[in-house]
Amino acid sequence: MGHFDINKICEDLVCGLIRELYGFDGLRNLNAEEKQNFPGIDLADDRARVAIQVTSDRSLDKIKDTLAKCVKYKHYEKYDRIIVYILTKKQASYSSDPIDAICADRFDFSTRNDILDSRDISTKAATAEPNRLKAAYELLLAYTRGSDVGLADQDFDPPQEPEEVLSTNLVELYFPPTLFIAEIRPELLESAKGRKLKNHRKAIKDYCRKNGIGTPSDFEASSGRLITFHDLEADDCPFRHLIDEGTIEPLAPSDYYAIDEPHERIFKSLLRFVLQQKLYRHGVLWQHNEGKFIFLPHKPHQNKRTEAWVGQKASSRMVFERKFKTAKKGDVLSTRHLAFSVDFLLLDAEWFVSLTPDWFFSYGDDYRRSIYGDKPLAGLKRMEKNRSVYDQFRFLASWLESIDREDLFSDDSESSPSLSFSSPLKIKGGRSLDEQLWEPLHVPAEDVGQERLGAF
Repeated sequence: MGHFDINKICEDLVCGLIRELYGFDGLRNLNAEEKQNFPGIDLADDRARVAIQVTSDRSLDKIKDTLAKCVKYKHYEKYDRIIVYILTKKQASYSSDPIDAICADRFDFSTRNDILDSRDISTKAATAEPNRLKAAYELLLAYTRGSDVGLADQDFDPPQEPEEVLSTNLVELYFPPTLFIAEIRPELLESAKGRKLKNHRKAIKDYCRKNGIGTPSDFEASSGRLITFHDLEADDCPFRHLIDEGTIEPLAPSDYYAIDEPHERIFKSLLRFVLQQKLYRHGVLWQHNEGKFIFLPHKPHQNKRTEAWVGQKASSRMVFERKFKTAKKGDVLSTRHLAFSVDFLLLDAEWFVSLTPDWFFSYGDDYRRSIYGDKPLAGLKRMEKNRSVYDQFRFLASWLESIDREDLFSDDSESSPSLSFSSPLKIKGGRSLDEQLWEPLHVPAEDVGQERLGAF
């Protein structure tokens, strides 16, 4: 077989695992392919300029010997990075001074990142792409099967199965490219008794209400500064009377939210206020105490509201319904709203909004939460299945895109910066699953009348 020790037996396995999990697609076994020993290295990817030594010796002397050979035989002319993979368990730490002395400027060898063992492989597997993880798993299965002639090519590249497309409740979010920040006039942040007010956004709203000044709600205020997508330098900006005009600072949104977590949290709050104003123009109200957006009727005394949308086919959905008592037809029995909560997420430098469908039961003309709504809400929840909830999400995503098109041609589109939305995010690359395994179990009809066992 040409296998004389554990190192030789494991070289193919290590080669396949590292190739799949670390993305070194050109990694190959030098000893197997070229039928000769390469001093100091066993595996290599010429395109990635990476070479790997596979050894069961975890000592510092072995690391030094490997790097010394790489220097002696001028591997640095072909490879930029040397990795040492320990088949056993690497030491807790390695002294870097003697290693740096050997490598000098030829290799940038890191004792933290370039000495690996099985624990590093496991950590890498936890974040691997589904296809690569599956290939690594199939490789391990092939290795444990064993073969007199070693591993076949198909063990390294298992046949592809149809990819599973995973649906999410995320919609990509777009906002204006420029954020404006300015200092708030100091007198606005003081109470009548001269005390500093802590809630600066509320202080601005109270000031505008007291003085009869109409001001949009799509702004945030923190640390004495007003933050908005409105152009504070424009003469017709609705916030000009609230700020010190000499402090206006335009900047890219990422330059603000990337500062730290508090700034990202403030930016998310701004996005919610902008979304509140956008949706209110389309008959959707923010219920602060419940943390939900609820659909309202287009007119105050309207008893139903439906919205057209296109899923697999054109259809409509009831988003508001007021029902009346049978005996007393003038008395309202229940008022039901389609509702949803949102969360803003920054994923890999892209912004998304998660939409979670829900229901809301209200009372009165101001749509206060009904104390009797828990019972019908629980009934709706029991009847809902995964598919019906996902269809509600699809409707919400489609409706958001439709109001984007309306806003594009509205009179307010120029003067009122807003958010816009893309199609729902779908993730490809997952392993194909049998959907029937996820369906709820149904009790056979003949078992319905049987008594439950005491253990249950």
